[in-house]
Amino acid sequence: MTDDIQSLRDDIAYLKALASEGQNSGALGGWIMIAAGLSFGVASLVQWAGLTHSFGVTPLISNAAWLVSLLVFFAVLFTVKRAQACEGGRSTSLAWQGIGWGLFVLFLAIAIATWKTQSPTIMLFAPSIVLGLYGAAWSTAAAISKKAWLWATAAGSFAASLISAWLIGDASEYLFYAAALVLLAAVPGMVFVAAGRRVAA
Repeated sequence: MTDDIQSLRDDIAYLKALASEGQNSGALGGWIMIAAGLSFGVASLVQWAGLTHSFGVTPLISNAAWLVSLLVFFAVLFTVKRAQACEGGRSTSLAWQGIGWGLFVLFLAIAIATWKTQSPTIMLFAPSIVLGLYGAAWSTAAAISKKAWLWATAAGSFAASLISAWLIGDASEYLFYAAALVLLAAVPGMVFVAAGRRVAA
């Protein structure tokens, strides 16, 4: 009987550790989403300003904005990776790290195709592709967590992908993309971070 009780206690302790790990991982993954949403959202706003000749933004500034946003994102990504190694979080943070690297390779592939074809058309599809991938990621998260708001976020991402495709060729595509990144990446990331802080408290 004593052994059974001890075994039950060990099982409960293990489940508590898994739950704590999941919350830490969610908070860490949240920071990645915030970094992606805000940094690339700002770059998209700068791109829109450049295309509409607003605020004195030049093509050079527009290109630099994307490079700076990429550097900021990877700085956060590596910081989160170190924190994840220390705290032991795995699922959510690793999932969003994977998405981050996947998007980096995707944009690199698009840049190569654009350079080879000397046509900007392929690059114009990037926002739509990214939002579609976000929809797939949120669908997976919703299926695992069974949370209705994640299903809504996934649906919003898919809808935003289609709207972005409709706006291709219009400068407003980048204005819409900036708003979508904030609403579908940064805001959900803030929710995860806030939830992690409540658990830690």
